[in-house]
Amino acid sequence: SDDQKFAEGVPNIFYEDKYLMDMRIRRVEHPYAHSQKPGHRTSHVVSNVIITEINEPTGVIKCESRFHMVEYRLENQRYFGGKYSHTLKTQNNEYLIDLQRVDLANVEGPFDYVMQVWL
Repeated sequence: SDDQKFAEGVPNIFYEDKYLMDMRIRRVEHPYAHSQKPGHRTSHVVSNVIITEINEPTGVIKCESRFHMVEYRLENQRYFGGKYSHTLKTQNNEYLIDLQRVDLANVEGPFDYVMQVWL
């Protein structure tokens, strides 16, 4: 929910660091991941992107946006929508995502045990 300020120590539907994200992507994309055949077909729409905070001394920028994502696989369609929150940092004159948070519109609703696609 919007009032949740920290990910650790509280229930989360999905919470991972860079290492776990890389491992999940490698597993899903592995040529022997037969359970992933056929693959997912997805469509993403991101809108209403706004900058909420700029810290000029550190170069950190915080922004929010709204998203809609639909996935189709094995004659089953799933829909997700909600809000993204991103914290961006600068490194070598580039902006990198330091934190991405997804707040689903239907956060109180039931979810599949494992969500394998990246929202």
